[in-house]
Amino acid sequence: RDVAGAQVSSEKFPNDDPASPAQDANPDGSTDLPSAAEVAERARLDAEARRRIATEIDTTFLVEAAAGTGKTTALIARIVESVRQGRALDRMAAVTFTDKAAGELRLRLREELERARHGASDATVRRHLLAGVRALEGAAIGTIHSFCLDLLRERPVEAVLDPDFELIDQE
Repeated sequence: RDVAGAQVSSEKFPNDDPASPAQDANPDGSTDLPSAAEVAERARLDAEARRRIATEIDTTFLVEAAAGTGKTTALIARIVESVRQGRALDRMAAVTFTDKAAGELRLRLREELERARHGASDATVRRHLLAGVRALEGAAIGTIHSFCLDLLRERPVEAVLDPDFELIDQE
């Protein structure tokens, strides 16, 4: 929720480039497959992008990638590293598109926080991670709709809403 001083950059995993020769067919129907060196370079760039997402906590990233490429895993690694460094989980928000994805994100985040806590040798880091585990139930992890609803419930006067407003179910 607090992004003051953050830099914004756009990261795109190299293997998700729609103009990639490996994904485009030639007029004769054949495909240009990348060389071993090109594959190795793409893998190196991908690993570097993932490392930056997980470790450059003071930088804001927009991660654009196809389904199943590891965006959620990268987000979880980033949150765990933030908590490890002492940032409070209740000052973060993780927004997904579906309730199912939000539930899975919360579950996987709990597992990774616990794994990191048990593997940490530094007592301060263990305390930070334990605080993250304890704060998880109240953490802002949900859909864009639930996130916006929470904001409106927290600040109805500023949103010029009746504090007792009710959400109308569309079904």
